[in-house]
This record gives sequence, structure tokens and C-alpha cells, in this order.
Amino acid sequence: MTRLHIDNGELTVRLPWRWALATRRRTVRLPLRFVDEVRVEPNWWRAVRPRPDPGYRFRPGRWCVGEIKHTRGRDFIALRARGPALVVSTSGRQAPYTRLALSTADPEADAARIRQGAKT
Repeated sequence: MTRLHIDNGELTVRLPWRWALATRRRTVRLPLRFVDEVRVEPNWWRAVRPRPDPGYRFRPGRWCVGEIKHTRGRDFIALRARGPALVVSTSGRQAPYTRLALSTADPEADAARIRQGAKT
């Protein structure tokens, strides 16, 4: 599962080592000024959009991680194939991602923390 940290107006997503190896990155950063909406999606698979990038990796029925391109931009996903997904939507052309879809230990609490951090 991913771990989230909010510090200095930035959301930092830390990936587990296996997912970090698969994506060739340990962290993903998103400035909180770009956060538009934060929600919890009860079904993880609804958070995944089509057309994975070459850096996208998955294990059917277990997990999927990486970038997915679509007409509005690109998403970063790090999801386990069970449980709810934390979905962070962004606004603005400068945002590094259109959306983050993440599996976390407590998505409801993480969503509240991100909302609170985005307000300040």
C-alpha cells in the first residue's frame, strides 16, 4: 500500500519497494494547490482509465501501478485489486497529473487529511 505525506503544501506518495521497482520511481509529488476533488471510490477498478503508458505495470488480479494516458492528460495509479481507492483529481494545466488513484491503509482518513491540507 502507498503511504501519503503532506508537507510544505505538497502531497508526497511513497510507493512500496516492489511498486517502486516496477515504476522506476520511489515517490510521486503533487502540489496541493492543484487539488480539485478528493474522494474514495468503493470499487478500485472504476478508478482506472484506458491506454496505459509503457511504464505501466500490473499483475492480473493483484495490483496495477504506473501512468495511464487519456484525452485530458495522464493519471498515476497505484492500486491493489481489492478494496476502495483514494482518488485525487486536479485542475490546471500545470498539474503533473490529472488524477491520482491510490490504495492506502485508510482511504477515508487520508482523504480528510488531503482536503484539510488543500484548504490551507
